[in-house]
Amino acid sequence: MSPDTPIAFAGAPIDLAENQRTTEELTAFTKDKRAKAIVLNEGKILVGEDGKLIDLHPTALIGKNIYDPGPLFLGLDVDIPLFAFSLAAPEEADLFGDRVSFQSLRKLASMLGSHDLSLAGRAKSLFDWHRAHKFCAMCGKESKPKSGGVSRRCPNCSTDHFPRVNPVAIMLVINGDKCLLGRSAAWPEGAFSALAGFVSAGETIEEACQREVFEEVGIKVTKPVYKFCQPWPYPSQLMMGMYCFTDETEMTIDTKEIAEARWFTKETIKGVFDGANTDFVCPPDFTIAHQLMKEWVNS
Repeated sequence: MSPDTPIAFAGAPIDLAENQRTTEELTAFTKDKRAKAIVLNEGKILVGEDGKLIDLHPTALIGKNIYDPGPLFLGLDVDIPLFAFSLAAPEEADLFGDRVSFQSLRKLASMLGSHDLSLAGRAKSLFDWHRAHKFCAMCGKESKPKSGGVSRRCPNCSTDHFPRVNPVAIMLVINGDKCLLGRSAAWPEGAFSALAGFVSAGETIEEACQREVFEEVGIKVTKPVYKFCQPWPYPSQLMMGMYCFTDETEMTIDTKEIAEARWFTKETIKGVFDGANTDFVCPPDFTIAHQLMKEWVNS
C-alpha cells in the first residue's frame, strides 16, 4: 500500500479508550468541558451549511429524545472525549440553529476530512448495530448497552454481545494490462467496479477472492495478494482490497450475481480518471474499488 493512499472512513488518530469505560469514567468524560459530540438521525449526520460536522458539548443533548444506546463514547482525540448521539426526532435539530441539516454519509464522503469522516463512519456503524441487535440472540430478552455503547449485555442470561464486522473480499482481476470490472443489476448503465463478495465461514480472504471471481464470471485466478482495507459503514463491512491474476479472458457470467462484466485496459481506465474519455462510470474516490484501480493504473 502506498503511504499516501487515501482510504475513506479510516485514519482518525483517536484512542478508542477500551479500558476507560466504567460508569464513573464515562460520566467524567461527559462532564469534561472540552468534550465534543456529533449528532445523527437514522444514519444521517448533522452538518452546517458549510458541510462540516456540527460538534456540541454532550450536555447540549440533555432532554432530547435520544435513541438507544444514548451517549455513544467514540474515544479520545488526544485527551478530548468524543461522543455521538442519535436523535430519535430529527426536528429537534432545529434547536441547534436554522442552518443545520442531516445529510447522508455517502454525500459527505467526498467532502469531509479523514478525521471527521472516520468518526461519522464509526458512529453510524455502531448505531446501526444497536438498532439491529437490541435483543439477546441466546434467550430473546432485550439487551442493554454497555461500556459507552461498544457492547450490549443481556440482563436475563448475562450474555455479552459485541458489534459484528462483516469481512468482504473486493478484488481487481488482472490480465496483463487489462483488469476485469463488473456491474450490478441495481447500478446505472455504464457503472463498473471491482468484483466483491462476503468471506464465508472457514475461508481465508484469498480463498474468498478465488471463489467469488469463479462464481461471478467463471474465471480461475491465482496469486491473490492483499493490498489495503477499508471500514465500510453500510452498515458494517470491512472491505479487504485484493489483486489477483489470470491468463483467462473468456467469461461465463452468473447473471444472478452481476449484470455484466468487461475487460478494461490501463489506458482506458486512466482516461476515465483524467476525464479524457467516458467509456464507463468509475466508482467514486471514497471507495476502495477506486483506490485499487488508481494504484494499479499508476503502477
